[in-house]
Amino acid sequence: MRICFVSHSSQDGGAQRVLLETIELLQQQGIECRVLVPSEGYVCQELKRLGVPFRVISYPMWMSRGKASLVLRLKAALNFIKDTLQVSWNILRWKSDIVYSNTATVCVGAFAARLLGRPHVWHLHEFGWEDQGLSFLFGERLSLALINRLSNRCVCVSFALASKYAKSIDTSKITVVYPSMHRALSGEGAMSSEDALVVPPANRFRCVIVGALIEGKGHQDAVLALAQLIEAGIPAELIIAGEGESQYRQRLEELVRTSNLEKEVVFVGQVRNALPLMQSSDAILVCSKSEAFGRVTIEGMFTGKPVIGAKSAATAELIKDGVNGLLYEPGDAKDLANKMESIFNNPGLGRRLGGNANLWIKSYFTGERYVDDLRIILDSAVESIALHKDMARLA
Repeated sequence: MRICFVSHSSQDGGAQRVLLETIELLQQQGIECRVLVPSEGYVCQELKRLGVPFRVISYPMWMSRGKASLVLRLKAALNFIKDTLQVSWNILRWKSDIVYSNTATVCVGAFAARLLGRPHVWHLHEFGWEDQGLSFLFGERLSLALINRLSNRCVCVSFALASKYAKSIDTSKITVVYPSMHRALSGEGAMSSEDALVVPPANRFRCVIVGALIEGKGHQDAVLALAQLIEAGIPAELIIAGEGESQYRQRLEELVRTSNLEKEVVFVGQVRNALPLMQSSDAILVCSKSEAFGRVTIEGMFTGKPVIGAKSAATAELIKDGVNGLLYEPGDAKDLANKMESIFNNPGLGRRLGGNANLWIKSYFTGERYVDDLRIILDSAVESIALHKDMARLA
């Protein structure tokens, strides 16, 4: 079996890490993988390390932030036609049996697969508007209808995400598969030791939040909750790891200043391997209101530290409140502060929650489980298009 993967980005990110995990495991199964990327970057470097052939083609996404103008939509439509032909040529050159689009934000692979009569799998990683502020250039209704029509199978990274897409996509095509996370949990793809973040020992109750600095990640909850702990006399600190929108960071920094937390809140920027930082913490916070999956949640659980997450979307799916973590009402900083305080006052509770989480992660998030689930989907996609061709011949 030969698969042509179509990546929406070559930069480091959650979906791209799942792509690399997928390719690495499928190669071990003897499946030939090829990758199309829109630019040079981190993904290309990792593909070279894995020995995977790739090609850079500057195709656009069909999702964007903000409202797209008519001119932008017309230009995108023309580019899709041109780029679909170029993508199709590479699929033929590589003799790929399956086309696999990684994320809902890129569509050229789906159009190329239909043009060539190849089975197409769409790996859906994002809500879109709810988690990343992204909207389809040609409207959500039409675009989701096309995803349904142009897919033989769809992989969703959580049940929360699947429930959204099930409103527009045939449920018989949708399968929920949690990523393996094996590269992240083993430290693969991390920075070199020379570039790694040096984490000082904590002399206060340390809370850590890791993720892109965008509105939907809910950093405000963490800052305001920390302010309440400080007001209650608890010696606490918050480390914020991640980069993103400059305006949003400025708003967070202003919130820190107005809350008089300049000495208690530290911005450390992008951290490719966050495990050492998490291991240095007393509690890990996941405050996103619309998390499609939550790699940070899984990484936090793996460290054996207690994770406190927003009671919404996939976070509420992964965390069983009081069993392997704690949940708080998103947007309610007081509720979050109460959960943080309960860990501070009862270290044994934190150890129990973290221990339970660690056992679950180690037993479930394995490469073997993931690749077995994925092989079923890939085989099913091939069978579905073969059946369609047989029915067409009979007709």
